[in-house]
Amino acid sequence: MHMTAMNSLRNLTRCRRSIHELLFSLQQSRQFVTVHTGILDRISSHKKSNNIVPVNVNLPLTWSVCCYAKKAGKEKKGKISSKVVKVQLTQNEIGDILDLDSVKQSMQDVVDKLKDDYLHVLNIRTTTGAFERVVVHTDDGRFKLSQLAQIEKKSPQLIMVNMSSSPQYTKQVLKSLSETGMNVNPYMEKTTIFVPIPRVTREHREKLAKDAKKMFNQTKTHLDGLYAKHTKTVNSKKKTHSEDLIRNLNNMILDIKQERTAESEKLMEAKQKELLGE
Repeated sequence: MHMTAMNSLRNLTRCRRSIHELLFSLQQSRQFVTVHTGILDRISSHKKSNNIVPVNVNLPLTWSVCCYAKKAGKEKKGKISSKVVKVQLTQNEIGDILDLDSVKQSMQDVVDKLKDDYLHVLNIRTTTGAFERVVVHTDDGRFKLSQLAQIEKKSPQLIMVNMSSSPQYTKQVLKSLSETGMNVNPYMEKTTIFVPIPRVTREHREKLAKDAKKMFNQTKTHLDGLYAKHTKTVNSKKKTHSEDLIRNLNNMILDIKQERTAESEKLMEAKQKELLGE
């Protein structure tokens, strides 16, 4: 009987040790644990007084664990969030550092140019109107082709550009036509440029889709250039304005650029689907 009681005491002691280990483990994992300590107190008191604990002892052994749920959308440890907090500043706060409306308009103009090119230049079936809008770069400035030449559709598969009124710009016109993205290969005879119109094939459609991507990349590069230009202006005011204002204004310009870039990308994707007949 004495040996049985001693074994029970040892078992309870081991139980006490296990409970302490559990508590430690839960605390290490940042969980809040509330343990009913009645059993611990009784085990401790029995051990100190060398009292024998009956084998069929019915001691309370309960604890409640409160685990806090993770916040929704919480970033995983070790990963850096790419979310950018949008900054909103008024022109009064910006003062004379920068004309914010001018920044927005300059970037929107770039997107509008892409939209216009997609609408009038990059089409499955090329028309004379598309050629009239082609911009020609010369030493005397930029001109629309309609200002420099007479454009005529000789047949469904051939466009004729008469340069007799501005023969000095013939080479520049030829270069501009080759770079329009309309998938054409113009050639010149004296002062006349002939532009064969490709037949609508799958290959032609895919070439136009690639040109749509090329136009988007050019727009993206232009937006990056405007961003660099505007932030350079802002950073030049660091000595006369607070660091927080300069940083927030740069972030705001970045946000405008990213929005315009995203808008341009959506235009490209829609145009590619149209060109590929999807």
